[in-house]
Amino acid sequence: MSSLVAAVPVGPPSQESFEPAYCYQRLLQLLDDNAPLSSFEQLAAEARAAGDLPETMKVAFATAMRLRDNADHKHKREVELSALYETARDLSALRDTDQVLQAIVQRAKQLVGSDIAYLSAADEERGDFYVRATEGVVSQDFARIRVPRNIGVCGSVARTRRPFYSSNYSADRNFDHDVSIDRATSGEGIVSILGIPLELEAQVIGVLFVGDRYVRSYTPQEMAVLSSLGTFAALAIENARLLEEAQRALRMAKEANAALKAKADDIEEAAIAHEQLTELIARGGTLEDIAKRVSNLLKGKAGVIDETRELLAGTIPDHLADEQVARAVRESDRLGRSVQLAGPADDGMTVVAAAMGGSARLGALVFTRSRPLSASETRTLERSAIVTGIVLLSLERIAQTASRDVAEIVSALLRGIADPFAPEAARRLPPGISLTWPVTTILVELNKVTAAQASSALRSALAGRDSISAEFNGDLAVITNASNPEQLAKRMSERLEEAFGQKLSIVISSPIAAIDKFPAEYEALRRSLALLHGLKQQGRVAFEKSLSIYALLFQNKGDDAIDLFLRSSIGSLVEHDEKRKSQLAVTLLAYLDAGRSVQKAAEMLGIHVNTMRQRLDTISQINPDWADPSRTLEVHIALRLHTLERLPSFARCL
Repeated sequence: MSSLVAAVPVGPPSQESFEPAYCYQRLLQLLDDNAPLSSFEQLAAEARAAGDLPETMKVAFATAMRLRDNADHKHKREVELSALYETARDLSALRDTDQVLQAIVQRAKQLVGSDIAYLSAADEERGDFYVRATEGVVSQDFARIRVPRNIGVCGSVARTRRPFYSSNYSADRNFDHDVSIDRATSGEGIVSILGIPLELEAQVIGVLFVGDRYVRSYTPQEMAVLSSLGTFAALAIENARLLEEAQRALRMAKEANAALKAKADDIEEAAIAHEQLTELIARGGTLEDIAKRVSNLLKGKAGVIDETRELLAGTIPDHLADEQVARAVRESDRLGRSVQLAGPADDGMTVVAAAMGGSARLGALVFTRSRPLSASETRTLERSAIVTGIVLLSLERIAQTASRDVAEIVSALLRGIADPFAPEAARRLPPGISLTWPVTTILVELNKVTAAQASSALRSALAGRDSISAEFNGDLAVITNASNPEQLAKRMSERLEEAFGQKLSIVISSPIAAIDKFPAEYEALRRSLALLHGLKQQGRVAFEKSLSIYALLFQNKGDDAIDLFLRSSIGSLVEHDEKRKSQLAVTLLAYLDAGRSVQKAAEMLGIHVNTMRQRLDTISQINPDWADPSRTLEVHIALRLHTLERLPSFARCL
């Protein structure tokens, strides 16, 4: 048939060419080719130009054009139904909601033949509408606009729940305008606009829009098909909401299950930790056992310190400052909880929990690892600190009992009334202590420090098997088998100075071989402490044998006896040395120590013999009585005492 159409002559039609058979053939050809209505109208015009048409031909032309119009209408319905079917299929396939809404606005734009299409969804929290999907929109600002419920076409649709369109948006006064929204609309070039409500259970949850950049109207059929698309859009939005709620509920259920599982795991871990700590107490575990158990339970390093921050068991970081730890222990005691120390992240985190024994603070548990503790792990650490306090309290009570026994032993020794080292009495010694004759006694002048404080500070220094200590007559007496008593005494002096900020006088006895020697040796030690006090040399460490002869001389004398003796014997020499920066007192002592030999004394001082003689002459001029045989011994003793006054701390007095 197309070939027949192509063969139709072009030019003025003749009356013969428009015979009815020819016209019917041409109409059938146009219908078969699905020609546009303009072709039918052109053929009718040509037929009328050729002459009057019979009535039957007029009816044939009207019928053909009606058939063509019906075909267009059916095709359009097929396209609409296909779009609706595709949309329903998208929904049934449970695709991504944003993808479904994007497909809906694309189909709305195509079906109506508009320039743009977009969908605004209701925001229940903010009480307005926001653009959720667009098609054909050029401006980015347009896609970000938010429209209040009482403004513009969107507000009219939401209020009336019916379709609303405007053929001239900017000039239309049938709705309220907003400057920012009008600016975005004009920026997009929109002239005509149609809004379709998206309803769900009589509630507008959104609006589907199509818009054009020219003046146009929208047919009821276009509104109807957009309403159908709007129904699907509403379902998609509602499905998205329900799916989001379901996912949120599922997520909350998962989180709840995870929290319950974590809680159950925490309870199980806490129960295991509690069981292990209880078992440790039941079998009489030590502080070292606690440190190891906490380290294993919490996967880190634990250490136990006493009230003076002395490490008793385990390990603690070397970088921790003593004052920092002290503050943390005090804060933990005040709060009743563990306290985390501030420090560099590279060093990991350190937590301190005070160990209490009743209302008294006995020490602390210090724990370090690379990552922070969880809540359950923190509770485990704090329970471990309670166990540490129980063990420390138990050890303190044991120590108090042992201390009473030790005090009795020391008292018996110093008074010489019983031999605690004898086989029949050895069981009274504390467990782990082994002492045999001979022993050395170290006497510490406590001053204002209590024996308990001193014993606590010296715990680590006297922690071996070869030493016991106790207070006696206001002093601290240490009985020891140490191979180097002087080294032990110096270590004790250092610990006491660290703890109390002052040096305490310490005197060391010679080895004591039997019980009957103790009382006399103890009295000699007491006299030596009194001598150091008289010399104003408190804080020295000295051997009793180096001070004994001088101590006897000034026994039971007043505090100023030594000073008066020195002034009367060598006062003039000392004053001359202090004024002239000379060394006459040292020279005379060397001369007397050398048996009055000028040569030996000069060699001892490293000076020439003539210089030595000149100094002796000067000494005779200042103190002519020194060479008097009746006073030589007195001067010699005074010079030695003067030398003792000038000795530095820890110097061994000879």
